Amino acid sequence: MPIAIVEMTAKNTSTTQMFRFDWNEKEKNDILGCFFWGYVLTEIPGGLLSEMFGSRIVLGTSMLLASVLTFLTAPAAIYFPYEWVIVVRVCLGFTMGVQWPAVPPMANKWVAPTDNSKFMSHMMASSLGAALTLPVCGYLIHYLGWPSVFYATGGVTLVWTMMWFYLVYDSPRQHPRIRREEKEKLEKVIDCEIRNLKKRKAPLRKIFASGPVWAIALANACSSFNFYIVLNQLPSYMYQVLHFNIKQNGVLSGLPLVGKFFISF
Repeated sequence: MPIAIVEMTAKNTSTTQMFRFDWNEKEKNDILGCFFWGYVLTEIPGGLLSEMFGSRIVLGTSMLLASVLTFLTAPAAIYFPYEWVIVVRVCLGFTMGVQWPAVPPMANKWVAPTDNSKFMSHMMASSLGAALTLPVCGYLIHYLGWPSVFYATGGVTLVWTMMWFYLVYDSPRQHPRIRREEKEKLEKVIDCEIRNLKKRKAPLRKIFASGPVWAIALANACSSFNFYIVLNQLPSYMYQVLHFNIKQNGVLSGLPLVGKFFISF
């Protein structure tokens, strides 16, 4: 949406588009920001549901719904008032809010304690996906029109979801195709760690009174704030202020996210 909305509302542009909209700045920013209205509601439930039912079903289902909602975004914009786009975007955020909290419960059963920080740093480096998506979307918009962005990304998500359900399981014990040697090695290392954790109660009072914990939380909040400003607003800035065309816009808007990818390690 951040790069598609540039072309959806463009007044003068070199590309030929069938559908454009007279959304003012408030309406445009409502569409960009409303994703987070739903996103914030499922962060905590996402982690709890993943621990109860498993990350495989929770994250897989959320991505399947996200794919369907992404497909529906273009028709909602073309055939209905802009409020319907907001409804779709809020629902999309609602499904995607479980994404981050669903990963640690699964990682606890698959990743050895000595590799946890390495795994999490790779997960935080996932901005590479957005860094690649923006340039691709720029070219899709130029040659095929802005609706193609939603159909292409929705299609990629659908394929990813099918691969997820086929390849991913909540634990080595449940996986039907894992090598016996790998399964035994993982269970030996990780099961011992899980048993030790279950013997201890979470020291919630010490956690919430810990300076380092709050430092991490503050740093992550600031990082997320800046990341989503760049992701949501940079394409519009590139067009409205710097006057780059849509292909250049996509490439340049993706560059800061490439930087985030490398620094996350």
